Amino acid sequence: MSVSLTPVITTAGLQAVLSATNDGLQAKISHVALGDIGWSPTNSATRLKAEKNRVAVSNGTRIQPTQIHVTAVENGSTEYWVREVGFILDDGTLFAIWSHPTQALAWKAAGVDLLLAFDMLLSALPADSVTIDGTGGVNLAPATQDQEGLVRLATSQEAIAGALNSAVAMSPADSRAHGDARYSQLSHRHLWTEIDGKPLSYPASSHRHYWSQIDGKPSTYPPSSHNHDTLYIRKSNFRVTSGFVKTNNRYSSAGWAGFNDWTRNYADISPPYGYTMSHLQGFIASIGIVYLSGDVNGDDNLYLRWRRESSKVRVICNNSENRANSYINYLAIWRK
Repeated sequence: MSVSLTPVITTAGLQAVLSATNDGLQAKISHVALGDIGWSPTNSATRLKAEKNRVAVSNGTRIQPTQIHVTAVENGSTEYWVREVGFILDDGTLFAIWSHPTQALAWKAAGVDLLLAFDMLLSALPADSVTIDGTGGVNLAPATQDQEGLVRLATSQEAIAGALNSAVAMSPADSRAHGDARYSQLSHRHLWTEIDGKPLSYPASSHRHYWSQIDGKPSTYPPSSHNHDTLYIRKSNFRVTSGFVKTNNRYSSAGWAGFNDWTRNYADISPPYGYTMSHLQGFIASIGIVYLSGDVNGDDNLYLRWRRESSKVRVICNNSENRANSYINYLAIWRK
């Protein structure tokens, strides 16, 4: 739990602070005492009405010169309503006390640790006159831009107003509400008097732009001739050729003989008129007709391969029982 308290500074506590200040020191809060009787404390108090447990301060942070954050853990086994809280200095002095006749602060259950986080407002004391002497344990101080800590979710109204600047986070929905309210109102109007840079008269007076005021203009006029041929594909620079071609120099041998022989059973595909092999963009070939001799069975081996050469594409096509020259199909794409 986290709560802001304005405790009563006891006379003994005030004297301890003044003594420490005169010595150039700070009074140190080291413990938090908890009790179960509600009452209206005065500055003459020296102890709680019914102290149940006293725990060491885990951690603390100075939020403002007269506001400090205190964190403690009540891990005792006694069950009770927390109705009075005392802040104890390192010399045992009751520095400050809070209680309320009817309002309980929290319920301490048996076997359950009670996390306590207090923001103490000490506006009646000199700035920076009180500090925390903690064990370095749990720290439940509010988060700042420079220090990790606890935050809470802003309400929709707070998100839209956009006024809070610390220890508050926004949900995605509230972040959108904030943006809609601040930057993207759907219906709004602007008065003519609110517009900067408007002409002094309406319609605005005539004006001119000089050649010297134009950036990116050509160095000569008219600019030198140019084209955009490299950016587009012209129909005149694009060809697709295809065909059904018979192979030459028939050769037949058992098995895969001739599979790598580029001088037999070949068909050559040359570039179309006005194109060279450098213009070839794509090529595909397939078996058109293969003549067999004898039975078609498991010892028949067919092949088709092609390769790019300096002035043509050569395709070889054959089978192990070649009886006549084969035929191939092809398609080629050319672009200048």
